[in-house]
Amino acid sequence: MTRRALTRRILFLAMPVVAANVSQTLMGLVDTLMVGQLGAASLAAVGIATLMFSAVASTFKALDVPVQTFTAHRTGAGRDSEVGEVLGTAGAVTILLGALVTALGLWRPEAWIGLVARDPEVHRLGGEYLRWRVLGAIPFMLTFQLRAVYDGLGWTRIGMMVGIGMNVVNVLLNWVLIFGKLGVPELGVAGAALASAIASLLAVLAFLAIMMRPSIRRRFRFLSRSNWNLQLLRTMTRIAWPSGVQVLGALFAVLVFFAILGRISTIAVAAGNVVFRIAALSFMPGIGVGIAVQTLVGQSLGAGDVRGAVRAGWGGVSLSVLLMGLFSILFLLVPEWLMSLFATDPDLIAAGTPILRMMGLVQIFDAVGLTLAGALKGAGETRVVMIVDVATAWLLFLPGAWFFGIHLDLGLNGAWIGVLVWFFVYAVGITAWFVRGDWKRRSL
Repeated sequence: MTRRALTRRILFLAMPVVAANVSQTLMGLVDTLMVGQLGAASLAAVGIATLMFSAVASTFKALDVPVQTFTAHRTGAGRDSEVGEVLGTAGAVTILLGALVTALGLWRPEAWIGLVARDPEVHRLGGEYLRWRVLGAIPFMLTFQLRAVYDGLGWTRIGMMVGIGMNVVNVLLNWVLIFGKLGVPELGVAGAALASAIASLLAVLAFLAIMMRPSIRRRFRFLSRSNWNLQLLRTMTRIAWPSGVQVLGALFAVLVFFAILGRISTIAVAAGNVVFRIAALSFMPGIGVGIAVQTLVGQSLGAGDVRGAVRAGWGGVSLSVLLMGLFSILFLLVPEWLMSLFATDPDLIAAGTPILRMMGLVQIFDAVGLTLAGALKGAGETRVVMIVDVATAWLLFLPGAWFFGIHLDLGLNGAWIGVLVWFFVYAVGITAWFVRGDWKRRSL
């Protein structure tokens, strides 16, 4: 495959993922905009509760990484009939874990929020949001497994279509449930949580409807009674647990970071929430290209083409750097305008503008880290990615945020230095391991 053909192939796989993720992020920004109209306390509460829910649910859904990798390996090796076994095994475990997340969230949700926030109003509102959000934990987690199968097959457009549809429904339901439109009672933050839960359920139903088409169902044996495989689960768990620890470690690090911001001010928490939402949009090209590279690396290694796997990794880096570099320019040049799109409070805009500009400084490094992390996941090297991410988060990010923000009393700007250090060192560590090349000899 020529370099041009490889770039086209990566774009073909990545752009639907990017489109779906961008739509999700945009919808998240719309969520933030809608909730922001309820006040700074509501904005801070939903930001903390969302992170807390994601920390647990995203950890327990970590089987999506081996689901995509194993699906890609099996299709690359011409073993399509084994794909149903991959999904059936992962899906059964995900449902059980989702039930556990629901139970944990319904048990004293205000107390969980109180671990991070000090403001009593934030406690109350965050607990109210979390109580309703966990009701959608099972469908939320299943969407990742179902999408991972389609991404592993190279059918990333399906994930795009379902993802965009889910996000549009979420926004419409937010409008209805948060503000009490169309005769529905005004539910506030609880409405935002309920809208997300319903949208996740509808997405699962859409994924399953496509999967149950006769030609697709028979080809991949999605309804085979033998789809539960304990030995396969052991192998998948070996690859999944580092991804789960990575997500848990990173998200809990962000929660601790918000606790640090809480010691500065409620405005600092709200501004940090808005900036992370905006910055998340810039991560989407890197994440999308990383998912495409994960599939290409998995398919290449499944077919015995190590050189193709290496070229997929570096080809993805070039594309990701180009796309995320555009966001870097925006963050550096017009941060105040971007903040004003999602916040009306002058103090909140003033607090968020300099830290959004700081995010522009690390976009290129983040592009490299996200893309090559996808390549390593495609080879099953999830443990290395986890170690680099968690180590940099807890040994550099959080100590740096506390030291500059609290100890040196530099406030929000000082705390954000820790974020920059985290992203930069993570990219360096991932690149070093990819270049070292031990992943080329790993077998699944």
